[in-house]
Formats: sequence, C-alpha cells, structure tokens
Amino acid sequence: MSVRKGEKESVHFRSERFECINGKWYVEIREEKKPIGPFESKEKAQKAAEAYAKDILEGRSPVSALSNQFISKAFSTK
Repeated sequence: MSVRKGEKESVHFRSERFECINGKWYVEIREEKKPIGPFESKEKAQKAAEAYAKDILEGRSPVSALSNQFISKAFSTK
C-alpha cells in the first residue's frame, strides 16, 4: 500500500455500497448522507450508481447528477 508523504500508514475499510431493505435496493454515495433509492433490484441500483459516477466524472455537480438519477427513475418503465 502506498502512503502519501508525511502521513502514517493506516488501515482503510471498504464497505458494500448496495443494501437491501425490505426487498428494495439502495446505494450509498459519498455526497449524500442518506442512500439513494429504492430500486427494484440490485442490478438497477448498480446501473444508477454507474450513471451517477459517469455524470460526476463528466464534471456535473453532485446535485445535477442526483437529479438525473431521480428523473430517469421516475420515467422508467417497469
């Protein structure tokens, strides 16, 4: 593991970003205190997370990226 100059080595924990609660799937993102969702399946939650990450990498603000996710979810067909 590489350590930045001047910092002590530490242990970093990774957590699962996807969680199933009462049969609905949610995804945790750093920018939000609450998970986003619900989604009907883990696959749909993963696709939403990937789309969100793509929006962020393209320079959209977290608010804009989240808005895109809620809009696409609202108009998706089951």
